Amino acid sequence: MDQNKRLSPRFLFFEPVAYGFPESIVNGSIAGNISIGGISLKVQEFVAVGSVLELQLSFDQTPKVIWAKAIVVRTREVLSEDCYEIGLKFITEEECIKEAVGKYIAGQSK
Repeated sequence: MDQNKRLSPRFLFFEPVAYGFPESIVNGSIAGNISIGGISLKVQEFVAVGSVLELQLSFDQTPKVIWAKAIVVRTREVLSEDCYEIGLKFITEEECIKEAVGKYIAGQSK
């Protein structure tokens, strides 16, 4: 999707994010960017579009871990880094996610 067509602008977010399928163990990843609506992650294994993941997010302004569910909307292999980049859309509508992401974005906009 063209950057100008995004509903929510994305901001760099290079934080570790733990993720897993509801029925499996948690794996580690590094985020690439984040918005109110979603996040991109670099992961070591292929994750199919349509997969629902549970995420553990933490932001530098709070020691609290935020749990979120997200659906994979994009997957691409990054050969130069031997990983996959996945784009996820948050599907959990909890205010704590919007509040935590909003605070992070507000801090990045300054």
